[in-house]
Amino acid sequence: MLFMRKMHFLHFILVIALLCTLGGVRPSFAAEHLDPGMDTLEEILNDVQLLHISIPDNKTLVKGAIEGLIDTLDDPYTSYLTPEELKEFRESIDGNYVGIGVQMQPGKIYPQVLNTIENTPASKAGIRPGDWIIKIDGVDISNELLGQVVEKIRGPAGTKLTLTIRRDGAADFDIILTRAGVTTPTVSGDVLYGNIGYIYISMFGDLTGDEFKKILDKLIERGASKLILDLRDNPGGIIHPALSVGSNFIEQGNVVVSICDNVGNREEYLAERLEGKDMPIIKGMPMAVLVNEYTCSAAELMAGALQDYGLATLIGGQTFGKGSVQAVIPLETGGALKITVARYFTPRDRSIDGKGLRPDIQVLTPDLSPAIAYSYLNGGRDCTIVFDRDRDEVVVNGISIGKGRIFQLQNKIYLPLRLVLESLGYKVDWLPKEGVVQAVKPLLEVSFYPGGDCYAVNGRTYPATTEVLSIEDHMYVQESLLPFFGATIKHEGNTIIIEKK
Repeated sequence: MLFMRKMHFLHFILVIALLCTLGGVRPSFAAEHLDPGMDTLEEILNDVQLLHISIPDNKTLVKGAIEGLIDTLDDPYTSYLTPEELKEFRESIDGNYVGIGVQMQPGKIYPQVLNTIENTPASKAGIRPGDWIIKIDGVDISNELLGQVVEKIRGPAGTKLTLTIRRDGAADFDIILTRAGVTTPTVSGDVLYGNIGYIYISMFGDLTGDEFKKILDKLIERGASKLILDLRDNPGGIIHPALSVGSNFIEQGNVVVSICDNVGNREEYLAERLEGKDMPIIKGMPMAVLVNEYTCSAAELMAGALQDYGLATLIGGQTFGKGSVQAVIPLETGGALKITVARYFTPRDRSIDGKGLRPDIQVLTPDLSPAIAYSYLNGGRDCTIVFDRDRDEVVVNGISIGKGRIFQLQNKIYLPLRLVLESLGYKVDWLPKEGVVQAVKPLLEVSFYPGGDCYAVNGRTYPATTEVLSIEDHMYVQESLLPFFGATIKHEGNTIIIEKK
């Protein structure tokens, strides 16, 4: 009967096409005034599957219908998770999976090892950062997506695999490993620069609160009295571990974050009581929190709470601006719906959704934030910048921040403008509409006009005796201008030393 109905329907379509061609007549349907419902969706799915020339399978059509429904929400954080995706999502949150304990990044041809996790098959077998993985079980993996490589490396606990490793200065060699359960730590730390502790949180997973407390205690035992908390590139995660971390600093019972749902119901989350104490573990510790454009979600809410209570100074770039809360709802048919259910607000009732947090000290030069934090926690008065021209490297306040390219044109030396001025304590912005590079500090505002013949100080224009160059989309300032900013310059061989006392 279904076949006969569809054949009749096809005949009806041909008749409609003929009528429209001959007379321009628009066909009318008796029920066209009705709003489409689930019956309509089901009928369309059936008709497309039966009649479309591509002969689509039902699974593809249903998945497309789900994705289309979710797309209408215009919400990048609501999505359908297949059973496989749900498994990966859970592993990313709890940090537990079966594998070999290696962290990788994609390369031009082969994936490269970033790090190995302590006491895992990879670390015990001697795999090192910088190694290239070129084969898995004898099969070349050149140009494969990183996700595909990860899937091949993971597998049931106790099973073996062979990796072929390429290492600088050695012939390619094989390593046989046995897969095992791996717990990926989300917190790491050390004591740096005397009495300054440094803690990095990669994301907020199930174990983050406990990991943070253990590392913080160790740093304090080793003499740390000031803290740099690094939340750069932290994508967020679960709210409760962020509350747990924040409770080390925020008074018990104070609001850390509040959330508001789609009908206006509001719920407050308070700082927790830790280890039977009525006050935070750490009270009054000078703290700098490093953030950037990829500091997101739960990382933002914790940074925002510390900023609102005046417990930390935010250093870096404006954060991502994800101020919404997602729930993961398992589906009876498998998989899950990850859906936005609320927005969150900082203790001072700031919504950061779509806006992010504005840092107290703006530092946009990559990898410069730790050096600025070090200077800030030590009073922020002195600064030393060392350019090593032989190694093309720059060190600020004793901290290597990577490459520091210098140009020499017509016997004049040009230094990276943003890096130097941010190191000296200036907020540096490029204003494209005005064609101006602006460097601002209390009581001083300097405007440079790349390619122009003047610069301005506090609104007053001066003839340019030095130049600002734009090279490969980066601004460079002639070194002879730096004394104007209170800095001295010394040359020692191929090293340039800039100091400000």
